[in-house]
Formats: sequence, C-alpha cells, structure tokens
Amino acid sequence: NNNKSKFLALLKEVGSVDPQVALLLLRQCGGFCRLVHIARCTPPSVALEGLHLFDEEVCQTFSDSMCIDPSDLVWQQAQLSLSRGGLGLRSASLHSSAAFMSSFFYVGLCYQH
Repeated sequence: NNNKSKFLALLKEVGSVDPQVALLLLRQCGGFCRLVHIARCTPPSVALEGLHLFDEEVCQTFSDSMCIDPSDLVWQQAQLSLSRGGLGLRSASLHSSAAFMSSFFYVGLCYQH
C-alpha cells in the first residue's frame, strides 16, 4: 500500500532528527492522531492487527530517536498522557475499542433525534 510506504518513510525520517523534535513530531503528527478516523469507523476486530503493527512502528521510531531500547514498562509510561507523567504517545490498538464505541453511540444518538 502506497500510504503505508509513505508513513513508514515518514517515521524513518522522524527517527533520524533531534530527539526533542522527533518526540514532538511523533506526538503531534505521527502517532495515534493519524489513525483516529480508522479507529472510530472500523470495528476493532477488523483493525486491531494493523493498529498493533502501527504501535510497533511508533515504538521503534521512539527507540531510534531516543537511542534506547525501552522495556515494556518504559513504553507503557511513554504511552500515558502528559498530565499522567507520560510522553503522550498513545497506543492506537489500546484506544481503538473506546474510539469505535464512542463513535457508534454518538451516531445512534444522532439518529434518535
């Protein structure tokens, strides 16, 4: 898929810049925000495998840019919001069920009125 290739190339470039810039780009442009529409509109059972792969690529980019190999615990903390002491690198696979359900129920409420 051409979009996948472009995104993987983007992540590779992000991983090669200054660590602070890389973190900002991952959080604002290359992380979960890129997949919110998919997470809201696709049942998790259909999208979960791809979302796991996406999370792995984001983790690898984080690892490359910070020159560390984060343990599972460190990566879990990095996925927390800034207000909870994390780096704001939210997990697409972890949040996909909530995103889909909130969209599903919102559409249902719209049709009731």
